[in-house]
Amino acid sequence: MRSISFVICTIQKSKVDHRLSEVLTNLVQQQDIRFEIILVWDGRRMDSPPVYPGVTVIAVDLVSISEARNIGGLAARYDTICFLDDDTFPIDRNFSIKILDVMEAQKLDFVTCNIHSAGEVMSGGAVARDTDLDERTVIVHMWEPGLTVRRDAFVKTQFDATLGIACIHGSSEGFDFGYRLLRNGFKGRRQASIFIDHPPLDTANEYRVERAFFYSLGNGAVLLQHGYYGTYAWQITKTLARLLVSLLKGDMVRVRASFVRSLCMMIGPFLPRRRGRIMPTSFLAPRPAVSDGPQVQAVPLEPAR
Repeated sequence: MRSISFVICTIQKSKVDHRLSEVLTNLVQQQDIRFEIILVWDGRRMDSPPVYPGVTVIAVDLVSISEARNIGGLAARYDTICFLDDDTFPIDRNFSIKILDVMEAQKLDFVTCNIHSAGEVMSGGAVARDTDLDERTVIVHMWEPGLTVRRDAFVKTQFDATLGIACIHGSSEGFDFGYRLLRNGFKGRRQASIFIDHPPLDTANEYRVERAFFYSLGNGAVLLQHGYYGTYAWQITKTLARLLVSLLKGDMVRVRASFVRSLCMMIGPFLPRRRGRIMPTSFLAPRPAVSDGPQVQAVPLEPAR
């Protein structure tokens, strides 16, 4: 029987995280595959990590999402590793079989998935067709949730521990990882027929500004690091145009977010890169189970008491 390792990284919340429970409940329904679930748990109380049935929990102190993924990936037992965010899960129960079939048939080293999302502000748009990844397309199509990679490719490349949540440069770790996979000679594709459920983004004003701050520092730094000068200039120009339009419309929430984004895009490349040391407040809040995707009939996987 074929096998796959699922790696999920999460941060301790103030209350039971119902969205994470929903993710695990759906994930254990995978069919016709031998699998393991590794949960890298970033907690404030290291002596009391959660216990979920059938889940290997690795407790860590404050690290970046990238470093947590590296810890989970290196602990994986199987030759194929699927990375999921703690609020995302595969739509299909035969997800593992489908993605392994694609990787074997097309001789791929890594695959990114399509997105299923709804809400006022979606995490991203769905794609209509498969896209082979190269240094031009990877910037748009390297989406981390559901990223499935052969173990040897992961071990050789790994995520940059100075990028992602908990770092000052709080984003673009997926794009950076995909770019370096390609530079290391590995072959990838975004697969339109394989979907990952992702909840809508928080629309609260403070979340938008916080997201713009951390994400834009990472965006700017990684774009210039890898020589995407034209894309970098276009992103800043587009953000400044959005700021002007929002100002004319009197949309002060978007004005603030656009101002922060444009400023941070400019200063991000010049700030020293550090490992995880700061946790955005929006990532510490408890979350409901909000998926409008297919629901499995199963007892939710709450932490054991």
